[in-house]
Amino acid sequence: MKLNYIEIENVRSYLKQKIDFPESTILFAGDIGAGKSTILLAIEFALFGIQRGEVNGTDILRHGKDKGYVRLSF
Repeated sequence: MKLNYIEIENVRSYLKQKIDFPESTILFAGDIGAGKSTILLAIEFALFGIQRGEVNGTDILRHGKDKGYVRLSF
């Protein structure tokens, strides 16, 4: 199964973003706080939901927002 893209809205530092994944291997690179871990956290959330004892919903949601979503396309 191949992940084609992820759409994120109101998740941590992302207001609204669509990220297309290429056919080849990818590398997330950037400065501290750029949002690399947030992309991985959003994928985990979309696949498995909130994991009890790990992170709660308000930790994932952008500050000041009451709604958000993550959409994956395979």
